[in-house]
Amino acid sequence: MKTFALKKLVLLVITFTVQSIYSQSSQNSAIDNDEKEYLRKFVYPLQSYEPEVGFKEDSLVFDKFFSNAKIVGLGEASHGSSEIFKVKDKLTRYIFQKNNGGVFSIEASMPNSILLNEYIINGNKTGKEYLMNIKSWIYQTDEILSIVEWMKKYNDKHAEKIRFTGFDNTTYTGSAVQLKMLMSKYKIPDDDLIALFKNLNDFSKLERNQLSEKKSIKSEALIELNKIKALSSNISDEEDKSWFLQHIILLDQHLNNTYLDRNRYMADNILWLINKYPESTFVLWAHNSHLKKTDEETGKFLKEKLKDDYVNCGTFFYEGFHSVVDMNDNDIKPTYLEKNSKNSLEELLNSFEVPVFILDLKNIKKENNKLAKKLLNKIDYRTIGAAVHKKDFKSGNVSEDFDYIIFIKKSTASKLLTK
Repeated sequence: MKTFALKKLVLLVITFTVQSIYSQSSQNSAIDNDEKEYLRKFVYPLQSYEPEVGFKEDSLVFDKFFSNAKIVGLGEASHGSSEIFKVKDKLTRYIFQKNNGGVFSIEASMPNSILLNEYIINGNKTGKEYLMNIKSWIYQTDEILSIVEWMKKYNDKHAEKIRFTGFDNTTYTGSAVQLKMLMSKYKIPDDDLIALFKNLNDFSKLERNQLSEKKSIKSEALIELNKIKALSSNISDEEDKSWFLQHIILLDQHLNNTYLDRNRYMADNILWLINKYPESTFVLWAHNSHLKKTDEETGKFLKEKLKDDYVNCGTFFYEGFHSVVDMNDNDIKPTYLEKNSKNSLEELLNSFEVPVFILDLKNIKKENNKLAKKLLNKIDYRTIGAAVHKKDFKSGNVSEDFDYIIFIKKSTASKLLTK
């Protein structure tokens, strides 16, 4: 009898211990088993983040979400992850092959980026030379050069081309140079442009707190801009005239740039390109924060104008290295990411134990099941710009921010091109 009682006691202890461990595990997890089982049906594994590995198989997955998409925003949690750029490259190749070319546009200077067409369409110089001209280390990498070379090969074989553009206004020199070239072409005196360039140069040297000086120089620059704008009547070719006027808009944007204004301006520039190439499919590359459909971001302004025609996909990774600017010496370095917060999106996505996959947020939102509450409400997720910051995590509703997410388990730092 005592033996039976002892066995029963041992069994109860074991049962209690297992339940306790299970309960503790559930509490420490970003997601419980019921939630995981429900959400797993929205997880679509990919063969690889590598553009040329498993492309045929992964194209079948892409077909489920992007086969009819015409304006696609592909975000990035970090500007310096090799694997993020590679998987975006893969999806971009799929979209352009599916749609017989299109327009590729990045979060970089519009006039500098457009020069890449000289390489991918006309074959002049090298792709590396034009990438270095973009003046942004983010795109001066092996990963970006790889997609540029692919575009060149694609264009060599197809009548319908891929165009390379940008939609940002962070520099003024590119537009000033393009205006100079157009004015020379049509023999337009450039005295006003010379005066404008001096104003822009002086403006760029001022510190943020030199408000009165900024206001004075900006006022002078805007007068010169209006004078130059009036000269557009001397340009007979409509294509040249449209670009002439767009460069004036870009310089006006540059003079009035704040973070909020920049997002609206980038949306305006994208919409200008869409209006210019109305039959084309567009693939947009930028940070997750810019392309999301909420807050006062570029993606929100695009959604307001384009409605459901704008489809976006954020990209996230769990752990590893990425390239980022060290603010102590302004050097670009591979940096290891600190641990994710316990209840973060990254921990939730990693719990599926799939190294790379697409998560269908659009249908999760549509079903609105309580088992998806962690994705239907605010959740912390990592967002990193070009430089190191103490607080990488922000809180947001990813089901409102994005239609889809691509998740990658491990990241390595993007590989910078050598000059």
